[in-house]
Amino acid sequence: MNKVLVSDAEKCVGCRICEQWCSMSHFKVGNPKKSRISVTRSHSNYMDYPVACHQCVDTPCIQACPLSALSKDERTGAIKVNEEKCIACEMCIEACPYHTIKVHPTEKYVLICDLCGGDPQCVKYCQENALSYVERVDTEQLVNATKEDK
Repeated sequence: MNKVLVSDAEKCVGCRICEQWCSMSHFKVGNPKKSRISVTRSHSNYMDYPVACHQCVDTPCIQACPLSALSKDERTGAIKVNEEKCIACEMCIEACPYHTIKVHPTEKYVLICDLCGGDPQCVKYCQENALSYVERVDTEQLVNATKEDK
């Protein structure tokens, strides 16, 4: 399985339900600071953008980690964080080209989307269908379809 999260900013209404479900499914608390997905607002064009780990093929975050605290889940392809090894040195954050990694607000490890073990709750509960969980090869088709719709 090699699926990734894809967001459609034109459908996102900024409700942040994705953030709530993410933190609920991982920590049993609705706290956006503990969410592995973030909704970012662009004030220049008044759009909201759900942002989560892109699960990069070349994994710059894993390569940057000096303690080998990050790895790739063989089943889902998601980046995994070994919370016991991670010291939140932020080297992975600096290496991430999409700025999707953040430090846990009270613990010494980083939060990276783990795709909820292959069943992303953010996708399941997004009322606007702004999030999709698709095969990596399908992402190019989504981009082309979006261009054709305009």
